[in-house]
Amino acid sequence: MKNITKMVFGLLIMTMFLSAFNFQTVYAAADEEVEVGDDDIQDQVQANERVRFRFRQRTQITVQSNVNTSVNINCKARDIGDKDFEIELEGEGDLEMNMTCTEEEKELGLQKGNTYQTRNRNRYRYQEGFCTQIECNESCEAKLKLEATEENQNGQWAYYDDDDEEWVTVETTLEDGYLVAETDHFSTWTVLLPEIDYVLIIGITVGVGAIVIAALVIIFMKKRK
Repeated sequence: MKNITKMVFGLLIMTMFLSAFNFQTVYAAADEEVEVGDDDIQDQVQANERVRFRFRQRTQITVQSNVNTSVNINCKARDIGDKDFEIELEGEGDLEMNMTCTEEEKELGLQKGNTYQTRNRNRYRYQEGFCTQIECNESCEAKLKLEATEENQNGQWAYYDDDDEEWVTVETTLEDGYLVAETDHFSTWTVLLPEIDYVLIIGITVGVGAIVIAALVIIFMKKRK
């Protein structure tokens, strides 16, 4: 009887202790997953929820917003293949977002293997095989995230400037395995890879080599004297 009393008393003390410190077990809510059997989906994403749309069991597009958002997505998953893209929206009122995802945009000259000179006069190559055109009915801010791989980890997000008809790269960071860019400008977006300027590299190498050889010759001549 004494043992039972001690057990009850111990449980009571533990309950009071936990209540005093207001201990709570918090479980992270899992993303809602929606399987899409074709290329199109119309759905509602509730405020502060994440919904992952998986098109044809290939391309994954995750949408998160701080406000209620109606989404209309067309994704050419057969062409794009296995890609993982996320967009986080932040607006002041309910949003409507239209998004089209394709492997290439031939009307803009965006084809795999092509190279482009961007506004900063650097050359980039398109190898990603994923571009997205985004439209929203209200002004808002967005974070674009594309899963990083060994092939694209040095890539930069870029948008197409329709007025100047050129690609513009933006600051891109690597966060939690994703290439990330922030914007309040919606257009056609993709990831471009910096093009290696082999001519410049060879020129620098030859120049450095010539300097080293000249220095060795001078040293040798001095020693002979």
